Amino acid sequence: MPVQAIPLALAASLYPLGIAALVLLTEAVRPRAKLAVFLAGAAACVLPTGFIVVFALHGAGLQLDSKETARDGLRLAIGVVLMVAALAIARRPRRPQDHQPSRAMMLARQGGLPAVFVAAVVLYVLPSPVYLAALQVVGTTKMDTAAMAVWVVIVVALVLITVEIPVLLFLLAPGWTVPRLQAVNTWLGKNGHRLLVAVVGLIGLWVFIDGLAGLLSA
Repeated sequence: MPVQAIPLALAASLYPLGIAALVLLTEAVRPRAKLAVFLAGAAACVLPTGFIVVFALHGAGLQLDSKETARDGLRLAIGVVLMVAALAIARRPRRPQDHQPSRAMMLARQGGLPAVFVAAVVLYVLPSPVYLAALQVVGTTKMDTAAMAVWVVIVVALVLITVEIPVLLFLLAPGWTVPRLQAVNTWLGKNGHRLLVAVVGLIGLWVFIDGLAGLLSA
């Protein structure tokens, strides 16, 4: 079972712009409907990407025992990419607008449900490297098609957990949820840059060591 995909998916769920967008939508007209549509738009991007990547890897045969070297080499390469990405993020000066909602989200706040859906697509259309690393684990694990599809859904649910939980909490108790969501958003605005560097760097190191160990033991 590709249990290594679980921490990777949880790491990929750390998306400060997604949290900022949720805060913005809680202040909009019809917030419950807009939050639900935002979650649907995010899922409409993340889920198809998951199936495409996983089944492409499966079709390449990387889950087979005869492809262990190629699989470990891929993991090592992904680890290097993630560590380089962490270094690039660390060296980039933090800008105040990095944590601000996009113009699409600002328009969605004032617009209708279709605008919210489009804004969610804009925010989630590009998969993060950590999400791709989680999909790589699923796509290169030996299991049948049905189990692989279930694992894609599990990974996607974990990647979107930082949207799913706030939306659910807002639907049940908006007065309790909003100030806590705002506090999380404020904290991420101050610390999100460092958190992103640490998470991407550590995940990259972990994936690199895993791939290297596999190559050395082959």
